[in-house]
Amino acid sequence: MNLIIAGCEYAGTTTLAKGIAEWARRTLGGTQEVHDHFKIPHIACYRNGPAAEPLTDEELAHVMSWTPKMKEMAQRQSMNYHMPNNCEADDYIVVGFHIEDSVYAATFFGYGHDKEPQGGLRWKYARHLETAFMEQAPETILVYVKASEEVIAERMAANPHPFSIVKKKDIEHVLADFEMEFQRSVFNTKIEVDTSEATVEENLAELQEAIKPHLTIEDRRRMLVQGAIG
Repeated sequence: MNLIIAGCEYAGTTTLAKGIAEWARRTLGGTQEVHDHFKIPHIACYRNGPAAEPLTDEELAHVMSWTPKMKEMAQRQSMNYHMPNNCEADDYIVVGFHIEDSVYAATFFGYGHDKEPQGGLRWKYARHLETAFMEQAPETILVYVKASEEVIAERMAANPHPFSIVKKKDIEHVLADFEMEFQRSVFNTKIEVDTSEATVEENLAELQEAIKPHLTIEDRRRMLVQGAIG
């Protein structure tokens, strides 16, 4: 099972990614990898070996001080490093990835404009990455996590993220950009989950049911084996 889970900050992508990975462990067995480090400055990646400490506030501030060129380079190399051919886990879940990069790059980080040396407009580069992703893992599912402008603003006020990207004034156009990127995406299988009113448990149940018809033959075999052993 390969998932790309993307949506505006505060929409609930991280919560759903963790929840669906836990469901996969119970239902499919095997091993899961969840990579949620594509939102600058939270780009710490420790793929090999035990989990490591997250970046300190000083390190996060240092990342934010990088030039647009350095930020673009880090993101591009990280995304290419995290293509599915490099994953050895049974289930591979990436959060944000190229969709977040397309939405946030030009507006918040200063790269991804028309004259960008690496790929030009970021949404065009995103389609290039999707084509390569599908060649490696054609069964990949794109999950778009959405919430209303009012709900995003409420969550932002109630639980502000350190080094948050999106501010209240940005919510409307950021949500519109995520919607546009979801529509532009060339992935064959796309799922929407709206977290505006449902509970986390309800959203997870909805996502699980939406994923099941798209599980591969191998995923279904794993599910049978997992059920046979309890």
